[in-house]
Amino acid sequence: MFCTVPIPSYCRVESKGDQSSAAVNQRALAILAVGVLALTGCSSPSTTSPSVITTTPTPATGPSTTTLESILPTTTSSPTTTTTRVVAARRPTVTIALAGDVMLGRGLRRIVANDPGSIFEDVRFMLSNADLAGANMESPLTDRPHIATNPYALETPPESAGILASGGFDILTIANNHAGDAGRASVVDSVEAVELAGMKAVGGGANSEQARLPVVFDVRGLRIGFLAYDATGAGTVATETKPGIARWNEEQAHLAVTALRPGVDVLVVAVHGGVEYRTWTDPYMAVLAGKLHEWGVDVIWGSGPHVVQPVYVIGGSRPTVVATSLGNLIFDQGDPETKVGAVLEVLADEQGAAAYRIATVDHHDRRVHFDEWRMPEGDAAMLGEGWWSLARSFTLAGDDAIDVDGFRYGEVVDVSRGDVDLDGHDEVVVAFTRPFQENPVNSLFPDRPWMDATGQSAHLGVFEASDLRPEWIAGTLFRPVQRVVACDGSLAIEYIGEEGTLASGGWRWRGFGFTVTPTLDRDATLGCADIDGDGATDPVLGVP
Repeated sequence: MFCTVPIPSYCRVESKGDQSSAAVNQRALAILAVGVLALTGCSSPSTTSPSVITTTPTPATGPSTTTLESILPTTTSSPTTTTTRVVAARRPTVTIALAGDVMLGRGLRRIVANDPGSIFEDVRFMLSNADLAGANMESPLTDRPHIATNPYALETPPESAGILASGGFDILTIANNHAGDAGRASVVDSVEAVELAGMKAVGGGANSEQARLPVVFDVRGLRIGFLAYDATGAGTVATETKPGIARWNEEQAHLAVTALRPGVDVLVVAVHGGVEYRTWTDPYMAVLAGKLHEWGVDVIWGSGPHVVQPVYVIGGSRPTVVATSLGNLIFDQGDPETKVGAVLEVLADEQGAAAYRIATVDHHDRRVHFDEWRMPEGDAAMLGEGWWSLARSFTLAGDDAIDVDGFRYGEVVDVSRGDVDLDGHDEVVVAFTRPFQENPVNSLFPDRPWMDATGQSAHLGVFEASDLRPEWIAGTLFRPVQRVVACDGSLAIEYIGEEGTLASGGWRWRGFGFTVTPTLDRDATLGCADIDGDGATDPVLGVP
């Protein structure tokens, strides 16, 4: 559809389809009343059911050494900006959602028995929407009695595995210090229960060889490998002839990682350990993360401290996303910090981690509730209608020189060119100002800053590239646009805020206008790159 606009604050929209122009006008006017922008939820790249591959690791050489100073949390560098239009080629990607500790025994037994479907009901969509989802299973899935010397009877019936399967999980690590609390045989019970429920278990088995075996999934031709280790030193360790879990041993872990690395596109290693209840990065776990990064691991999936610790990226030719502790997804501990967890979702391709985001969850009523996706602090990309942090650098597409001489709708502030409406042809996007005119739309919001000190109001429009004929023009914007970069079906935006401060955001084309993502209150380098591999470029905000 397109707009014909002799006036600056709203437009008459004519539909190209069967919908009546009156109906479209009514909808457009309502949207324009809030700047033609509406905040919406987050979506992820498309998902496909994964298959599981059996692998046979081959021998490798011994480990290298890492110091604490060399691997404390760092961030990746900002993307490199170019001035060339980039035509993106499709590439397969996978999304992996990783959670922390899950305990369904002890104080959760009553809910497990009487209302099991409610435990993950509020996060089921988020977990199922990822291609793969995993958690650390802290409860032994067994009917055997608790016999460990510790007083923490976390055991839950084997049927409880079905709760996690219906909650959206695909893989559970059992490499932790409680897996054998009901005896060595309870480790085997857990593995069998997990697999009977249609999931995969990693980090435990009937003997040491089975406990150290990787699990490998195939998703759209990408091979995603998982290994898991208990680094607490307190777990029931598997031997050559007895069941148990895979304990962290540097030499054995290095052999396993380097043997698996050539056969997978994405490598995730779960490590259970670290000092409990610390909300900062555990130094010991950071050292292990540094070693794993050197060996080529893409994602480090930490659990054990029962509280959330920072997620960070170790940069390099193949960056590693590190979560030393994702806290409790569901537990019965009383401290408030133990009732809040995080879910790390990683977008990856054959080059490793591309982007990630972190969800905050809580279980104040012993049911898991989604809170929010955290806003990125560094380089960010708009995927769907949500922001993801970039795990590595991407080359950004920039604008060639664009001639808008003769533009008759106002004074040009910035201009960009791209296939904004996804019709296969480039459009020209212009941010501009013109003298403010009151109309029925902006008069509904008299307290809004519709014009600047000089009486100019801010606008943005999409125009035909050949003759600058308008396709769509926004009504008066609440927040003036200083810079715009057109991506495929979307825009990267820089706003002028109060007292001249700068903020950045993204707009997504929705057929009759744009929706907007939450604004990041910072200056940014704007650009476009295909982050999610769908062949279309995405808005990218780089840290200057």
